[in-house]
Amino acid sequence: EGVFNRQNERIYAASRLEADEQRGIYQQPKYPKRLIVWLGTSKNGLRSPIIFKPDETISHKNYIEVILQHAQAEGEQLLGDNFIFQQDHATPHTHRESLAWCEENLTFFLDNHRWPPNSLDLNVLHYYVWDAITNNMQCDKVKDYDSLNDETSRGIRHVPKSDLLRSIENWLHRILFILKTKGAFVK
Repeated sequence: EGVFNRQNERIYAASRLEADEQRGIYQQPKYPKRLIVWLGTSKNGLRSPIIFKPDETISHKNYIEVILQHAQAEGEQLLGDNFIFQQDHATPHTHRESLAWCEENLTFFLDNHRWPPNSLDLNVLHYYVWDAITNNMQCDKVKDYDSLNDETSRGIRHVPKSDLLRSIENWLHRILFILKTKGAFVK
C-alpha cells in the first residue's frame, strides 16, 4: 500500500490519518519492482543483455563469473583484443577481486584510479542508451517481471544503430569538453 501524498492539497480532512481513512489519494511507485540489467555497447550495436531476477543482487563473485566473462567474450567477438572495458564505481566493480580479474584478463582496462569520478557524462550507457531503451518500450504492457523483461529486451532491439554510433563518436568530444572546462557537466 502507498502512503498519503502530503503534497496533494485537494483532500479535505482534519489530518493525514483522516484522509487515509476516507480513501484519500495514495502515492504508489509506478514500478515497485526493480530490474538489474547489464548491457555492453560498441560502434557495432548493443550487446546481449544480462537481465537479473528481481530478487538477485550483484556481488563481486557473480559480477566476475557472470558479467565480466560475458563482457570479455562479447568484446572479443566484436573487436578482438582491441576494446576498452570501462566500468563505474559500483561496489562489485571496485572490489579487489574484480579489479584483479580485469587486470589479468582484459587487454585494455581502465582501472578505478583512471575512471572519471561518478561521471554520467562519460558513459554512453548513461548519457544516451538507457533513455533510448525506455523510449522504445511500451510501458503500459509491463505488468510483472516477465513482461518487464520482454519490454526491456524489445527496447534494446529498437535502439537505432546510427544514433548509437553518433553517441559513441560524441564520447571523445565529451572528454575533451570536460578536460577543457576542468570537470564541468556536459550540457
